[in-house]
This record gives sequence, C-alpha cells and structure tokens, in this order.
Amino acid sequence: MTLSRRLFLSMVMAGTALPALGAAEPDVIIVGAGVAGLAAARALMAANKSVLVVEARDRIGGRAVTDSTTFGFPFDLGAQWIEAGRTNPAMAILKEMNVRPVPDRQEQAIYIGGSEAPKEEYARFEKIAIDASRKLVDALKKAPDVPVGRVLVAQDPLERLAYAMVGPLESGVELGELSTRDFMRQPEREPQYSVPEGLGALVARWGAKVPVKLGTRVVRIDSTGGQVLAVTTNGQLSAKAVIVTVPTGVLANGPFGFAPQLSATKREAIAQLPMALYNKVALSFGRKVIDAPAGRSVIGLNRKQEAFDAIVRPYNRDAAIVFVGGAQARQLEEEGTGAALAFAMSALAEIYGNDLRGLLARSSVTRWGKDPFARGSWSMATPGNADKRSVLAQPHHDRVFFAGEATDPVWATRVGGAYASGLRAAREALAVLGAKR
Repeated sequence: MTLSRRLFLSMVMAGTALPALGAAEPDVIIVGAGVAGLAAARALMAANKSVLVVEARDRIGGRAVTDSTTFGFPFDLGAQWIEAGRTNPAMAILKEMNVRPVPDRQEQAIYIGGSEAPKEEYARFEKIAIDASRKLVDALKKAPDVPVGRVLVAQDPLERLAYAMVGPLESGVELGELSTRDFMRQPEREPQYSVPEGLGALVARWGAKVPVKLGTRVVRIDSTGGQVLAVTTNGQLSAKAVIVTVPTGVLANGPFGFAPQLSATKREAIAQLPMALYNKVALSFGRKVIDAPAGRSVIGLNRKQEAFDAIVRPYNRDAAIVFVGGAQARQLEEEGTGAALAFAMSALAEIYGNDLRGLLARSSVTRWGKDPFARGSWSMATPGNADKRSVLAQPHHDRVFFAGEATDPVWATRVGGAYASGLRAAREALAVLGAKR
C-alpha cells in the first residue's frame, strides 16, 4: 500500500478530525511489529499494561520473514542469523520458544575468477583479515572516527575480496561510507546461529499473541495534547505513550511526521544513520549440479572482479543463496530482479559450470531498498556519527519513545539490537505510566 503526499498532508492538517480506530484505548501504542515492537509489547504485557501494535504490512516480523514454501526449505528473506550467540540478547527468543540453535558452518571456500584460491592464499586471506582488524583499532587510537575506506585500501584481488567482507558483504555499504567506530563496536560474530524453521518464522510464532492491527500505516505522532495521538491511514488512535520502531529510512523519507517537530539533533541523528543494503538471490535446481558439501560458504570475486558471498546446497538441497550488498546491490535493484538473477547465476556458473543455467527451477530475489516499509536492510552510521544511535534512542516530548536496531549502541544492525531496544523502550514507557521498574 502506498500513501500519496496529498493524502498525507491532508491527514496531518486534519489529524484530530479523523475517526477513532477501535473503542478501547491502550496504555501504549507501538508503531511497527518487527522484533523491537514485539519485544516492547511482550514486556509491557508482562507488566499488565494494555498495548496495541500498529503495523503497515500485512504480517508481523518486519525485516525478519521466512519463505517456507517456494523452495522446500526455509528461506529467510531478511534477518537470518543470531551472531555472537553467547551474549546476543536475541538468544532469549530461542529460549522462550524452546528452540535449539543450529551452529553456522565454519567451512569456507574462496574463488577468484572462477578458480579456487590455492592453499597459501587461504592463509594469506586470514592474515589480511587479522591485519585489517589491527589497522582499524590503530586508526581509532589516532582519531575519534574515520571512514573504513581510508584505512583499508586494497592492493590486489585477495585484499579486495577480504575488504568486501568488511564493507558491502558484511555491512551493506561501501568502505568509504562506513564508520570505523560503528563497525568496530559490534561484538564478534562467532558463534553464529540459525534456527531450523527460519528466523522469520520463529519471530512470527514468538509474536503471535501480541495484539497487532495489520495493514495500517502511521503517518503522524501528535503528543501536544493530554493523550498521544497516532494518526493512521485508517483512522486515529490515542494512548498514554507511543513507542516508534520503524527503520531510519522510513523516518527520514516518510511519510511520517511528529507534533511537536523532532528536535534538530534528533533529525540529524536520523539523517546520519541511513539504511545499508544487503540482498539475497535464492536459486533451486532441477537436479544436483553443485558438487559441494551441504551448507558450504563460498566467497569470491567473479571474472568482472565483483565480490559475492553464497551458501551452496543449503539444508542439503539442490539450491544456492547468493548475497550481494552495498553499491552492487543498489545497482542490481535499479536494473531489476532479472539483473540480480543473472549476477547470481553467472557467479555460480563460473565455479560449478554452465550446466546449472538450464536447470534453474525456482528463484527469489529480495529488494529491501525498494521496500517502502524498510527502505533498506539495516542502519549504518556514517563516519563520525556512531554516537547518533544514542541520540536517536532518546525520548521525544516525554511520552514518545524510540526503539529498533538503529537505536542500540552495541547490537545495532542485528536482531539482538532490535530485541534489546524494545525492552529498553518498554522500561521507559513503564516509568511514564507510573509502573515499578
């Protein structure tokens, strides 16, 4: 569903004249039914507060969503892993749902121009990664922050691939756009876990009992009166407090307004936490055509020197998932799904042979940058602006709170950040409601 600028402006100008949406007035309205919104709702419900989550999509989960039917195995279109599983706050979801995590495979194959790297290049690749971390740490000793691209400058194809695994294929942005401080504050990835049913499917089950109004887009939050009003495309809601969990891409580009207007520092924080882009191309084949162990990770540069990451034979199926990020992902989005499919097929064909081209059975291409309810995959701080996450997390006008991975100073970009921020915003709302912490 889209909302025209004219309709948006008319609703802003006539917000209080819209009909009420629902008879019961909840204690807290939560905007967005992603992990942050669901975590906040569950915490408030546990404290015996009434909540209503308002979600623009026709489903819950936000950027965590699983396609369980197309390929015969769960394909997570968005969030797929829980990194740093020993300390990640989102592991609580698995524990609550009694789900056993699946450790990610450590085996990784490196290809340059269709040929596997020799053994000595594997050792050098590991050394490049270690040296890159050291260089970034040293850079932060000399300056509060610098673009990663100023520190990591590739001199050959193997370095180009290694640095792509820091920038576009890890962070979803090019190295020159990536804050060293924001990148280095993130916990180590290992151990990294997935879940058998798909992370999106698990989130949907976990949030199933939360009261959610689907297909309803909030366009304005008005906290100037006695109650906080949420003006939506379907009417008006009011509550004692509101928690906003929508991505920074939506906050920046709307339609989404506030009365009173957000402070200049808050608006600047939103602007300096733009959305990165990381997309997936899932492919299944009519028969076995990829000779590799199930679930193998493959990274490489194709013959055009374009970086890619892939998982081949996931769930022991005749399939592959190819990942692309940053500028390459944006270009492919602009060119259309056919271009992304061609990119993925070519990368695999260089390694496993052209026979797979004629055996393609099904495919699916994500386009998170074109998703009007996300406008990207996750937030990334621009160089010099890692502290803006804490600024975004601050309440607005006392009764409007912010959550979402972009607001978490430690677990940003990850499901753990969304989960932790939802709990934090719920505590802030409870304090306003007069509840004991």
